[in-house]
Amino acid sequence: MALATPSGRGAVALLRVSGGAARDLVAPRLRSASRAEWVARRSFLAQFLGREDQPVDRVLVTFYPGPTSYTGEDLVEISCHGSPVLAEEITETLLKAGARLAEPGEFTLRAFLNGKMDLAQAEAVRDLVESRTTFQAKVAAEQLGGRLSQRLGPVKAQIVATLCHMETTLEFVEDEVSPQGRSQLAVQIEDAERQLGDLVESYQLGRLVQEGAQVFIAGRPNAGKSSLFNELIRFDRAIVAEVPGTTRDALIETIDLGGLPVRLVDAAGIRETSDPVERLGVEKSLEYLQESDMVLFVVDNSIPLDPEDLGIWERIRGLPCVLVLNKEDLPARLEVPEELERDCVASVRVSALERTHVKDLKDVLLGALTPAQKLGIEGVVVTNIRHRQCLERSRRHLREGLKAYRGGMSEEFPLYDFRKAVDALGQITGETTTEDILDQVFSTFCIGK
Repeated sequence: MALATPSGRGAVALLRVSGGAARDLVAPRLRSASRAEWVARRSFLAQFLGREDQPVDRVLVTFYPGPTSYTGEDLVEISCHGSPVLAEEITETLLKAGARLAEPGEFTLRAFLNGKMDLAQAEAVRDLVESRTTFQAKVAAEQLGGRLSQRLGPVKAQIVATLCHMETTLEFVEDEVSPQGRSQLAVQIEDAERQLGDLVESYQLGRLVQEGAQVFIAGRPNAGKSSLFNELIRFDRAIVAEVPGTTRDALIETIDLGGLPVRLVDAAGIRETSDPVERLGVEKSLEYLQESDMVLFVVDNSIPLDPEDLGIWERIRGLPCVLVLNKEDLPARLEVPEELERDCVASVRVSALERTHVKDLKDVLLGALTPAQKLGIEGVVVTNIRHRQCLERSRRHLREGLKAYRGGMSEEFPLYDFRKAVDALGQITGETTTEDILDQVFSTFCIGK
């Protein structure tokens, strides 16, 4: 059993009890609840009796009989008022009656073990719970619906069909495959490897969708970095002042950029300084810079570039960068060097003070972060690094097996690699798995899910 809602005060708290004895364990603690009220999926009200056999709350009870419940077992959900004291009393009472606390992700683990979902769908449950944008939730919901598993099914069947032909050749020498037949089988493996390659490449976008991107705002002091940061996150998070070096500690906020979670980093301006505190801030800025997926290089459009601007450019040269020409509300005195214009992904003129063209900057930034594939993509997107590793392992075995097969080696040699390729795909859905893999997956779940 476990509390399935967040800890703390709220309107309602929900507790789950799963297992063959779930109903028999809960029923004695309910007053005014007859056996006739235990109708599948029909909620009823009852007084819950605490450890002293006294009513502690009026609760709503719902019974989901197995195997049609979420876990595939008998499942009882108890909704009480959202006081932590009440949730704890109900929990302690049921533990005393013989229940035990669930491990992280144990409800979903039982659903997987009882055939209610495959392993990829189980991981999508966690991703759905942890979604921070609507697009993240959309991708997770598609995975939960089995989209990745459905995409892998035909590819796996294609490899298995080739395996069957080759194993038949081993068993029955008189059925040896002709050179033309070997070529056709090789083409099928090549096609399967290509399809897996497409899924691996989708991880470029999938990683950004799942983990988000980090964007570092670079520029000399008073170029308007903090004003732009405040405008992008839509509230005054950073202190804006005329005095250079105001920002010492890094400020990090996450925004929803067209469905992509983006961490914006506003840190100390990168410059030489004699102030020991500011120098520490600059060192930290350089660390964030190296970890970022994109840089917004903010320059003051109302004055010419100076050596400090060029010094920052030398620091960020070679990194994906969008040039932001700030203070467009003032007369333009900046001439952008051709080299700087050429090496940046794009350039945008804005006024953080007047809030002009900030939306254009967001659109450019989104396009720069996702150049190969756009958000809203209709194909399957791999968002899980474990899935990507399994796909890459399967591709590697297919390539090695194909090399041996085309080289005319006996079928048992490529067969070994092709079987390994199928096993790697099975680890994504859980058809072939180990206890270590299950521990790795479900240890990242919250308790109660």
